[in-house]
Amino acid sequence: MRNFKAHDFGKPGSGKGLKVEDLDIDEDEMEMYVDLHPVTNRSPYTVVETMSLAKAAVLFRRLGLRDLLVVPKTTGRPPIVGILTRHDFMPGHVLGLYPHLNPHK
Repeated sequence: MRNFKAHDFGKPGSGKGLKVEDLDIDEDEMEMYVDLHPVTNRSPYTVVETMSLAKAAVLFRRLGLRDLLVVPKTTGRPPIVGILTRHDFMPGHVLGLYPHLNPHK
């Protein structure tokens, strides 16, 4: 049985559209910020990166979540290593990433 890491289910960016380097931002604008606290969930549901995708899917469905934060197992790393969304649990997405998996076991 193969062990998967959090980055195995990561979705790379499309690379299309504007990049930060393309924006003309002056020093005053660099000091500005947007306060997202009013629209932020301060107590999100989280799973450890070593949790199986099947267990995360059960939690996701039972609680009716829209997203699930993935946190590292060890300290000294970024506080969030990934975000799982509904798309990540779709069989077509998982089999697209790992076509060798047998969905009929």
